[in-house]
Amino acid sequence: MATSMSAQLVVHADPAATFALLTDPGYVEDVATTTGGTEAEVSCTPSDDGGATVVSARTLPAELPSYAKALVGDHVRITETRVFGPAAADGSRDGTVSVDFAGAPMSAEGTLRLEPGPDWVTVTTVSMSLKASVPFVGGKIEKFAAEEIEKYLAKEQDLAHDRLG
Repeated sequence: MATSMSAQLVVHADPAATFALLTDPGYVEDVATTTGGTEAEVSCTPSDDGGATVVSARTLPAELPSYAKALVGDHVRITETRVFGPAAADGSRDGTVSVDFAGAPMSAEGTLRLEPGPDWVTVTTVSMSLKASVPFVGGKIEKFAAEEIEKYLAKEQDLAHDRLG
């Protein structure tokens, strides 16, 4: 059984400016390092339809409960991939998101939706399904990972606010 989670990234800018920020390699690398990552590797590739694929790989300290740390060691290498589709007339975009946890029995994948919100903000909603293939403690690992992803998005939101002033 998988654990579902949903979180929002609220940016005080219009959808076009938010998309430009979320696909800026410098910003993506700053997010990777601000959230504790090292050895960050980032690529942002525009697509022919006006969308983009953003890949961020980084090594994170495995600040995990003991039952999970035994599975991955002191560090975990993750690769996050966000694929944004083309903009609709109102600037909204749909896409996908996935996180690969190298060497860990864990997967996370889902959808994202970037859309204009009230009061000159853009809301990016990330909805994911997390699956840990570990007998007995898989559900605990999934819930822990969901909480960490929510914290990550909160830190990313703070960085976005700092960038856009």
